Amino acid sequence: MVDHNFVYPPNQEELPLPPWAEDCLNTFHQLFWNEVWREGQDAIEILHFEAKLAGHAYIKEGMILRAFQIYKLYRDLGYRTFQDYCFKEVGKKVWQCKQLMKAAMTGWQLLCEGFEKLPNCVAQASALRAKSEKEGIDGDVAADWQRCIDMAVTEAKPITAHFIESVLDPGSAKETKQIKLPYEVWRAFQKKASRAGLSVQEYLEKLANEGDSEPQEEESTQEDDPPAESEEQDQHNTGNDTRTTSTVQNDRKKLGSPSCDEISGSNQFIGILDDPIPY
Repeated sequence: MVDHNFVYPPNQEELPLPPWAEDCLNTFHQLFWNEVWREGQDAIEILHFEAKLAGHAYIKEGMILRAFQIYKLYRDLGYRTFQDYCFKEVGKKVWQCKQLMKAAMTGWQLLCEGFEKLPNCVAQASALRAKSEKEGIDGDVAADWQRCIDMAVTEAKPITAHFIESVLDPGSAKETKQIKLPYEVWRAFQKKASRAGLSVQEYLEKLANEGDSEPQEEESTQEDDPPAESEEQDQHNTGNDTRTTSTVQNDRKKLGSPSCDEISGSNQFIGILDDPIPY
């Protein structure tokens, strides 16, 4: 029997896993105890589908974070600000959560534009969005993504955040230097970079730039910051609670799908990305 190298879970009565990990436990049982993949092609295709779903989990996570932010759902969990919720529950700084939300908006727009192949991580979606944000209303996320896909096929290269940057901004190539690292250090960087969907070089660049690019964050002294004036707002009233959300009107509806009725064209979408996202 092949060693799968995953640690066997503890006795759930003696040391139960947290509730949110139940799905991971079920997957472990299916793959390595029950070996459902032995049941044939249908079982393997289901596993493949679940892998694709997990590979784009940033879209779902970003949607949930955006809902927590605009509807102030974090208050129901006892947090005064979205910033507190991000840091203490999500384990990310608020600027990282905002980046994740924008990446989710990018991935979702591409999905609703008809793409099946999407950026598979926040870093790729952010690299794709950067050019459109720079160009403002003239940016076209869908066209830029198609260009990256075509170039990857032509050059037989995998799509990474660095590859997207090189395609959309060829002049951004940087002078590089080689350094020698102990093998175990390089392996550690390689594992972390792989989990983030980056190359080792991209991961090291991200670490180097993180401190410089991280915006200054101060704890809000008010209960909540006011919403940005540039956002078109709807009032959602539930009892005594009035919550605000941004609304986007679709003027394309190319796909004719009900799920895409609230998704705007690429130019309007960039407007969402440019809106400041308050705490």
